[in-house]
Amino acid sequence: MYSDQMSSAEAQAALVTIEKAESETIASLRPPLWLITMISLLCGIFTFSFAVTEGENHWALGAWLSGIAVVLLVLFWMYSARLLGVRAPVLPPSGSGKIFLALQALFYAVVLFVGRGATLWGRPETRLEGAFPIADLPLAPYIAAVIVSLSVAYLTYKYPTNEWVQQDASK
Repeated sequence: MYSDQMSSAEAQAALVTIEKAESETIASLRPPLWLITMISLLCGIFTFSFAVTEGENHWALGAWLSGIAVVLLVLFWMYSARLLGVRAPVLPPSGSGKIFLALQALFYAVVLFVGRGATLWGRPETRLEGAFPIADLPLAPYIAAVIVSLSVAYLTYKYPTNEWVQQDASK
């Protein structure tokens, strides 16, 4: 006699298969390492440039150029994924993914503005004439840039769709 009811073992096996397919799909959406490296370095350059900019100096140009380059690289990644038949989402579809993305944005904003504030408050009142101007800067912009760069690289590699996924322990 044929039964339409699933056993608990079959249900568990189906859930494991679904989770495995989900994590393989998310791994296929991961950008290549060279692109992750470029995006994270440009985010670090943007953070450093934003922290040390003074009006219309060359650091403001660095912030603009690195910001534009990050946007272009993300658009390139989305377009190349589209050519491969994968539609990379701009925003995560689930509520938890949107909360995770909002927390990331809040973290980056705090690091960016704390780095900028610490740089402005930590500058010496007078600069030595003829000295290399970057040597007069406090450590805050460097630290903020490293924090942003490393966290962008880690989060882009580990969570390319900004969704929490259960990692397979056997890997």
